[in-house]
Amino acid sequence: MDFISLFDLNNQVKNVLKERFTAPVWVAAEIAAVLENHSGHCYLELVDKPEGEENPTAVARGTIWAFTYRMLKPYFETTTGRTLEKGMKVLIQVEVVYHELYGLSLNVKDIDPTFTVGDVERKKRMIIEQLEQEGIIDMNRNLELPLLPKNVAVISSPTAAGLGDFLDQLENNSYGYKFHVRLFPAVMQGERTSESVIAALDRIYAYEDLFDVVVIIRGGGAQSDLGSFDTYDMAANVAQFPLPVIAGIGHERDETVVDRVAYRRVKTPTAAAAFLIETFQDFDAHLEELKESFLTEVQELIAEAKSRQHLLAVDLKRLTQLMLDGSVGRLRLFSHKLKSGCGVKFDKDRHLLEVAEIKMKYVDPENVLKRGYSITRLNGKAVFSAKGMKAGDVLETVLADGQIRSVVTGEK
Repeated sequence: MDFISLFDLNNQVKNVLKERFTAPVWVAAEIAAVLENHSGHCYLELVDKPEGEENPTAVARGTIWAFTYRMLKPYFETTTGRTLEKGMKVLIQVEVVYHELYGLSLNVKDIDPTFTVGDVERKKRMIIEQLEQEGIIDMNRNLELPLLPKNVAVISSPTAAGLGDFLDQLENNSYGYKFHVRLFPAVMQGERTSESVIAALDRIYAYEDLFDVVVIIRGGGAQSDLGSFDTYDMAANVAQFPLPVIAGIGHERDETVVDRVAYRRVKTPTAAAAFLIETFQDFDAHLEELKESFLTEVQELIAEAKSRQHLLAVDLKRLTQLMLDGSVGRLRLFSHKLKSGCGVKFDKDRHLLEVAEIKMKYVDPENVLKRGYSITRLNGKAVFSAKGMKAGDVLETVLADGQIRSVVTGEK
């Protein structure tokens, strides 16, 4: 039986591959693992997986030697805003190398960051579409921020430079506003970021009633670590959190999925503190507006009351004058009527008096006596009849020019 050694077999494979791949080729693959060693080399585990499946259909090792890695790393990170990380799809130019002892290896010569950017954006769009389909993408955005969000839960690395800036901004604000801040530590870069932030949210949820707002701070971290904030799990937790979440992740150019679902996205931790301070300023301004509005309305009411009082006083004066004028007229008319009535009455009474006077003249005893009549009295009383007279009665007869006394001698 003919046979060859394993070395000879691998050597033949090596020669065949060398003849077949005389120049570097571009390969699309997904990074399953990344390892940088102390020498500056970067070792990749590359896989090919059908869309939506976990099991790979192909696996290969990739190597970026230190000299090449020093050039490719800043170029890739500057263009994409990301570091090479697990789960990322890349388009790399590789030299196919086969070693008798170490097997197949792909030496990376170049990388196309635009391919990764496109894939990252595609994944972000897929996550956003999933959140939209589930109806949760705007849940946190639609929450109502408390008027004075002074109780603040902060998710950050305790050593993050941005945390210090945030705390200093709040504590030393020039308006003297007081905030109560509690830190919930979390890993803010690397593969454990998503699970660590979610765990911090869970701890805050246990004390939900004690806080008004949540602030996620990542200031000071590398721009290339933003991929940790583009995961569905973190975005879904932030979107459904019952307190408003402010994302102060510390970047300006790219919007992560967490930025999209948070109540408010700010560029830096300092900007997050400024936002909270501004809510207090807005409240103060609103109170000042209410105060000014109240004073204005009170002044208007007073002015209106004064105007009404003035009009009432004018109306009262006019009505009083009209009443007085009417009363004077009525008094004058009454006086005229009274005077006229009295004149008529006096004339009538005068006529009656004159008539009575004439009558009195005719019936005056003296005048009657002068006409030949006389008055006979008995005991001071006029005598109208002879009946009742008796002998000896003394009678007095009054004439116009004197009196006659006579004695009754008897009856006739």
